[in-house]
Amino acid sequence: MRVKAPALPLRAPSYYGWWMALASMGALAVSSGVSFWSFGLYLEPLEREMGWSRSQLTGAISLTTAVSALMGPVVGWWVDRFGVRSAFLLGTIPTAISYFLLAGIGSLWQFYALMLAGAVVRTWLMNVPAQALVSRWFMWRRGQALSLANAGLGLGGFIFTPALVYIMETWGWRQAFAFSGLAVIGYFLPVALLLVKDSPGQLGVEEPPARPSTSPSRAAAGTVSYRLHEAVRTPVFWSIAGAQGLLYLAQLSFLIHAVPFLRSEGLSPGGAAALVSAITALYTVLRVAMGRVTDWVPPRMLGVGIATLQAMALGLVLWTTAPPALAVFVPVWALGQANGSVIEPLLIGRYFGVAHFGAVLGASGVISTMGFAIGPFLASALYDALGDYDAALLMFIGAFAAAGCCYLLVGPLGRRLQAREQGAASRGV
Repeated sequence: MRVKAPALPLRAPSYYGWWMALASMGALAVSSGVSFWSFGLYLEPLEREMGWSRSQLTGAISLTTAVSALMGPVVGWWVDRFGVRSAFLLGTIPTAISYFLLAGIGSLWQFYALMLAGAVVRTWLMNVPAQALVSRWFMWRRGQALSLANAGLGLGGFIFTPALVYIMETWGWRQAFAFSGLAVIGYFLPVALLLVKDSPGQLGVEEPPARPSTSPSRAAAGTVSYRLHEAVRTPVFWSIAGAQGLLYLAQLSFLIHAVPFLRSEGLSPGGAAALVSAITALYTVLRVAMGRVTDWVPPRMLGVGIATLQAMALGLVLWTTAPPALAVFVPVWALGQANGSVIEPLLIGRYFGVAHFGAVLGASGVISTMGFAIGPFLASALYDALGDYDAALLMFIGAFAAAGCCYLLVGPLGRRLQAREQGAASRGV
């Protein structure tokens, strides 16, 4: 007879959910390290060797991001029904093959075709399954656990940026693509096969509350359950997705162009990569250290603060990139970057629940990721037309300002939604 294991205390490694948060952190580190953090590194080598323009190259990156966004609802649907483990297993080998084939490209159409094919299969390893896994295992400390998992985004930049720059400078960009494929296989296969469990129910454990007394509002939030077609009919869904899309248009697009921007300002390839690695190292540490803050501060206000800080940081480097300015820019940007990626899943879980979390987050990601899809291309077009990044930085600052306004709207729209739920509950609907 199988005996149900008792609920374990919520202290790593006793509660298995923390291992899932660490597995998600690794997944985001590897998947972002070989895609988001690396794509900007290939711009100059491919321009130099293949003769392609920056707009042509970032056009592929933008299309790749758009395809990944469109795949989000599909992956979310799969994760809700069949689990994260199966998503990791489905995506690993095809993603690795796409990188091995990129190492042998000889024409622009091949680059585009393989980048787009890679986007389809790489989505099974990235944001939606990683966020869904953590959200299934945590309710009471979801913000802290998501912060730990999303630290992988910074960890990926810290590890893969200097590693890939070294490989490119020593052996070449083709070898960097091949290394990326090996990294995908080396991480995801053993983790999916040996570590990932899709829910606490598989082990017969439950997450105990963070405090002895249960907060009624948190308990109520845990009972909310919106299907995708219900969530997309609410204004708060569109405010969340729009705010995150504007944030990503500025935040993630700048990071794609960070190394080329710093190179255009006179830094060496190694110096530019070192500065980006410093940013990623610092915001990774801050993301983990500030994990508890995400459980205390309303996510929408966190978004407003992030948008404000990063707009100020870009204003500084628009004015000057002298060493004292860069010394200020790095910690200010890192502080803003620290928890940008946790806002969307926190707000989705809070207003729409976790029963259909993958599908709702995937749909929100279609809109939010589109900001990142168009941002790098627009920045490249401005650079090609004007010869510098000044106009692109001004565009990013404007996007941060608009994102802050959208996050402020989430408050009244969310309260209206919750009031409607309470009214329906009181009428027994």
